[in-house]
Amino acid sequence: MLFVSCVAVAFGGFFVGLYMSEHPKPLVHKLKEPMALAGGKGGAARTYLLPAGTSLYFDQAFSEGFVRYKVYVNVEGVSWEPKPAEEKFWIDPLSAFPVGRDQLAELIRSHPLTREELRGILGGGSLSKDEVKALLREFAE
Repeated sequence: MLFVSCVAVAFGGFFVGLYMSEHPKPLVHKLKEPMALAGGKGGAARTYLLPAGTSLYFDQAFSEGFVRYKVYVNVEGVSWEPKPAEEKFWIDPLSAFPVGRDQLAELIRSHPLTREELRGILGGGSLSKDEVKALLREFAE
């Protein structure tokens, strides 16, 4: 009986190990500050905000100098019927980048930013103090 139990535990451990080796944990990056998000039908003319705390899951690095990440979104309140992609190149990614002066100006005009979002953008290091001062002067006029 002891032998049968040991064999069962060994097989169980083997299959758990096999499953874990075939399903490694993904590489993930959690945003420390918001990022500008552009693309889609409106193109780069519209800027949106990917909030701090968003988890980005590594997909693929490209020789052109960018890295593709996946973002999972829980969609509620709609009933869509997924269907197979018909296009050969069906991936149509958005672009995410640190919030620059122009994007921050657009976000201030078109989105109600929370203090935390603004603090994260300003503390993210993508804007110099002079750019922030110039932007504040622009909105003060």
